[in-house]
Amino acid sequence: MSALCMLPAFTNAQASEGARFLPFMGPQLEAARYSSPNEDFAWVGWIGGHVDLVEKGRASLYFAPNVETILGNRVRSFEAIQANYSLEVGMRFDVGRGRVSPFFHHVSRHVQDRDKFQAVDWNFLGLKYDSPWPEKWNRKGGFSGSAAVATLASAVGYNWEARASADIDVARRDNRALFFLGDVRVVGASASPNFPRERVTDLRVETGFRRWAETSQLALFVAYERRSDALISTALVSRRGLFGFRIRGQRRSSPAILPLP
Repeated sequence: MSALCMLPAFTNAQASEGARFLPFMGPQLEAARYSSPNEDFAWVGWIGGHVDLVEKGRASLYFAPNVETILGNRVRSFEAIQANYSLEVGMRFDVGRGRVSPFFHHVSRHVQDRDKFQAVDWNFLGLKYDSPWPEKWNRKGGFSGSAAVATLASAVGYNWEARASADIDVARRDNRALFFLGDVRVVGASASPNFPRERVTDLRVETGFRRWAETSQLALFVAYERRSDALISTALVSRRGLFGFRIRGQRRSSPAILPLP
């Protein structure tokens, strides 16, 4: 529905140039082992993608679905404990080297193999800016920032979100590099008995090795993650290390972090 609402504005943009349909489709895959694993948090994996649906001149309409699965060992050695998915649709406008993107972002979280008594989901409507680093730096990676307001928040009571992320090659040789990545997300919320807080802060810092291709990258990383509301039904804050890998298709240099739920 949000994509349909954006189409009239899109069709008026860059009217003198022809539209291209499905000019880019890139997969996203990440898997990591938690340090200090327990029965609720042993492994985490992401799978999804980014699709540019239509491109016309310096404007494009995109869709980005992702599914996160958290594995534990309550009964079996590898057992899905959570399945969380996010769907984002938006428009992207090139502004200089960067891009401005109004977006609609939906997240739904699910405990596996349990009856669902309470929906836990939310929608954010916001604006994002991302850009590669200045060309004179000769560095791969980029930075982004976004701000959004909640149009729906079931159980968790989220009201608004602000987020900033950046990644950069600190040492590079040809298409191989050592990199550093940082991502911080702050969310305002209404307190409730199960979620007795008015603000949550999520943080991820990461370093590792990656290999670039023209439209993709492979990364091996070590990370620290602070994640609020880690258990779906309560306000647990999880602080853990991660050891994993990432495969990501991308059209241009941009922050490599996958969206936090």
